[in-house]
Amino acid sequence: MEILEKEGVETASLPYDGLTSDEVKAQKKHGNVNVSKEKIGKSYFEIIFDNLFTFFNFIWALVSVVLIAIGSYTNLTFLFIIVPNVLIAIVQEIRAKRTVEKLSVTTEPKATVIRDGALCEIKVCELVVGDIVRVEMGKQIPSDAVVLSGYAEANESMLTGESDAIKKVEGDTVLAGSFLVSGSIYVKVIRVGKENYIHKIESAAKGFKAPASNLFRDLNKLIKYIGILLVPMAIAMAITNYFDSGKALFLTIEKTSGSIIGMIPAGIYLLVTLTLTLSVIKLGKKKTLVQDMYSIEMLASADVLCLDKTGTITDGTMSVTEVRSLGAMTDEYISSVIAAIEGSEESVNNTSRALIERFGSVKKTVIDKIPFSSERKYSAVAFEDGVWAIGAPGFVPCEISSALSDMIRERAANGERVLVLAKLEELGGMGEAVAMIAIADNIRPNAKETIANFQSQGVAIKIISGDHAKTVSTIAARVGVIGALNYISCENLSDEELVAAAEQYSVFGRVTPEQKVLLVKALKDNGHTVAMTGDGVNDTLALKESNCAIAMADGSEVARRVSQIVLLDSDFSTLPDVVREGRRCINNVRNSAVLFLMKTVFVICLSIFAICVPGVLYPFEPKQFLLLEMFVIGISSFLLAVEPNDKRIEGSFIDTVLIKSIPNALVIFLPTLLVLLLGRAETTNLSIYTLNSVAMVVATVAGFINLVALCRPFTKWRLGVCIFVAAGIVVATIASIVTGYVIDIIPVDVLGFRYSVHRPLFLFGMLGFCISLAGVVHLSGLSERITELVMIGRMSRKNKKKK
Repeated sequence: MEILEKEGVETASLPYDGLTSDEVKAQKKHGNVNVSKEKIGKSYFEIIFDNLFTFFNFIWALVSVVLIAIGSYTNLTFLFIIVPNVLIAIVQEIRAKRTVEKLSVTTEPKATVIRDGALCEIKVCELVVGDIVRVEMGKQIPSDAVVLSGYAEANESMLTGESDAIKKVEGDTVLAGSFLVSGSIYVKVIRVGKENYIHKIESAAKGFKAPASNLFRDLNKLIKYIGILLVPMAIAMAITNYFDSGKALFLTIEKTSGSIIGMIPAGIYLLVTLTLTLSVIKLGKKKTLVQDMYSIEMLASADVLCLDKTGTITDGTMSVTEVRSLGAMTDEYISSVIAAIEGSEESVNNTSRALIERFGSVKKTVIDKIPFSSERKYSAVAFEDGVWAIGAPGFVPCEISSALSDMIRERAANGERVLVLAKLEELGGMGEAVAMIAIADNIRPNAKETIANFQSQGVAIKIISGDHAKTVSTIAARVGVIGALNYISCENLSDEELVAAAEQYSVFGRVTPEQKVLLVKALKDNGHTVAMTGDGVNDTLALKESNCAIAMADGSEVARRVSQIVLLDSDFSTLPDVVREGRRCINNVRNSAVLFLMKTVFVICLSIFAICVPGVLYPFEPKQFLLLEMFVIGISSFLLAVEPNDKRIEGSFIDTVLIKSIPNALVIFLPTLLVLLLGRAETTNLSIYTLNSVAMVVATVAGFINLVALCRPFTKWRLGVCIFVAAGIVVATIASIVTGYVIDIIPVDVLGFRYSVHRPLFLFGMLGFCISLAGVVHLSGLSERITELVMIGRMSRKNKKKK
């Protein structure tokens, strides 16, 4: 428990004593503490369980048991890939859990309570029934409570869906999950934990919300389809192999196992999860908390970034640059009025701090008041000697003269904000403007560089702010926003006009919270992937609507809670790092996934051929895939996944990966099939085992050629990957030949040197055909044409479904 010395609040001036330490202990003893016992994230047991007990792990385990039962131990080589994959997945997920837990402490909700007569800050989970809590504007109500004193307006949209602010005064109930958009109140906790209204709602509508990630949605769909296909294919393969092998059970099990193992894209899910998990840990070290790792993809896919001026482009601090009297009142009198208004405020925002720094804060008797809110954009206070209002021009209830309008335009042209001080006839009534106050925002030193970084990567910047449009435009121009001078004020726009303006303008001023939501929704409806930054309560609804919400750590608690990404140092210059990391992950995963899927499609094609053609036994055993899976797919996919890649993500995972896999699979399937058919001729005089081994050598070489084609255009890293994989294949092949059947991947006589010349000629002829076929497919652009045709077909079917 941390004792606080709040601004303008001293222990002696606190209106309540609060609970004593003994009373708190008594409440905790009776279980009246604000712990909902909700599970946050996976437990260590669940991480291990979820990674061990998967559908494909079950298949692998079943195949392993069967192979062990028949003594075919050399065919268990696939376990050298599967077991490390599972262990790495468990270790990395546990590391990510620990990292996220440590980082989450930084943004853990806190409550300001009075205990033993002192103001202190505690974790929300430590609140007990009877605690007196001070809640200020922008803070979330931590537990169901009743208002003891003060005045505020609460937004209960998280509970009711209604975004209108609701007045809260003494005796009213405030609910956990709502937040204050204006004012400051003292409340007494009446319900805690699972008794809170919000937890009852959550229990009634409990369910898992699927991540918005296109990558994981498409990947899960693809894995599901493979899983559905796998069972009938395995049964058909077992029956076919049994009769084609002359009812030899041993051979049937080996060949069927080889088909099953080959069809499973081992490691593709691990590759995605592992790559994103490592990115989460890496970004955590850069003070970026990724609360949902799927959001990395959404930010990397974003082509529009909506920025709030205050707290994002600017650092949130302000200073008064000029005070100008509009009548007979002296500067001293105006200063005393503003000091009294600020002295009446129970909560302080950035504008208030700038005013207090210039004019001070003086306590006066307040008869009544209208607190500031982001929707109202002004506050009003009734003192014994008059009623005053201060806020944004056009919102303060007073007439704006032509001279004042000129001043406002002049200040806005300089990028300054303008406040109007007005003397009102009565609270809520009209009045007369008596002074103009100009306030300047401090621009973050790295804002220009960050925005230029985004724009260079094809991300359009939209500045959405509640400030004067001209002011926002000027600041946007200073930091290099493209189209900054193309601005619009939204204060008098209809919803239809605002939707139409979403694409036309780069800067939007005088935007209400509801209009922010409408702008984000309009951009999404136009096909954009929208990321949005925000730090205030007025940004919350729009953050929830965006594809990827980014909050500043020093912003409102509510904004942090609804965002997928929290910038712990409140510096949005780290966002390009997140985008680069996301683009690297997704683009490289897509390229690597092509390698996994080409093998799956190849084996499916080969299995269908073996099933449909009588007398043709499926050729491969599980161990024979080791070179292809370890070097061409496993090692190369991991190495390619860590290469820098900042190309913007386009298209879906299935369209990009599966369609590219089809021509690559054909490059492997056709020469392999030709080897199997020609090798059966009597002139070749090859044993079935040697023939199958030759076919796998051809398949491995074809797979390597696909890898080389996938790495084009070459970089130093990609060229290094190809050389390393080629060297690995050669070394493993030589080791297998030299040691004979010890390694048992390729038999000793596979090159045919033991018996006759025509064997190596046959092998080298097949390899030559394989290379030639691959060259024709890749170098002629045939693979791209096949992909294009399939894409056209898919789009045609989608359009027919829409109609």
